[in-house]
Amino acid sequence: MTNFHLSPRWGQHFLVDKAVRDLIIDRAELNKEDTVVEVGVGRGILTEVLVQKAGRVIGWEIDERLYRLVQEKLKDYSNLTLYREDFLSADLSSTLSLFSSLKIVSNIPYSISSPFFSKILESDIQWNLMILMVQREFGEKILRGKGSPLSVGVNLLYRVEKVREVSPGSFSPPPSVRSLILKLTPSPSRVDSGTYEKVVCWARFLFSQRRKKIEKLLRPMVGKEKAQEILAQAHINPEWRAENLEVEHWIALVSRLEVINDV
Repeated sequence: MTNFHLSPRWGQHFLVDKAVRDLIIDRAELNKEDTVVEVGVGRGILTEVLVQKAGRVIGWEIDERLYRLVQEKLKDYSNLTLYREDFLSADLSSTLSLFSSLKIVSNIPYSISSPFFSKILESDIQWNLMILMVQREFGEKILRGKGSPLSVGVNLLYRVEKVREVSPGSFSPPPSVRSLILKLTPSPSRVDSGTYEKVVCWARFLFSQRRKKIEKLLRPMVGKEKAQEILAQAHINPEWRAENLEVEHWIALVSRLEVINDV
């Protein structure tokens, strides 16, 4: 593999630090009841341990050379299924519907971070746990739970924790930025699908005009007085913009707007 030609468009930065790999495996808390999904198996540094710890491993790899490499390397493991396709195009419902205790353990290619999370959130799959390596700046936004519709959406459904920061030297080739390992588990205050869709819809609208105050964006719909009343009931400062809202503010805001619409 020393002459392996990397594909920049796929954001290939292979994890080579086995101490980091072992930390990821440890935090995944794997057992033989688990079905683990890995997105972007790369050279198989995670995969080779996942197949030993989990009951079943289902991996996606878009690069045919890597797909063949890992297929050959781990051919003796009957609990491994590899798909040579783009995970973002995969039909997760049909592929994973028969499995329970689903977890994702992956070093996510930087180039697909946002669409990856969007796909996970929009699928009807119930994930028990996710351990994900992402670009630090992207991961910090997810941790904050505000600042974008995607961050809001993730935190509506999952509790997000920082496991640790990872230096560029843990990868080959080293990326130009640092990475974060995130742990996601179902939120104790997880909202239902209907509330999730409504909140994300409003978040997309309000973030599309992120420089404007929320109160001014609501005025054309409900009038100035009612807009101020709604914000007060949702404990939202009338000077705030979309980027200022925490998850609880979004839920309260949409709840009050629903009441108005039902009247």
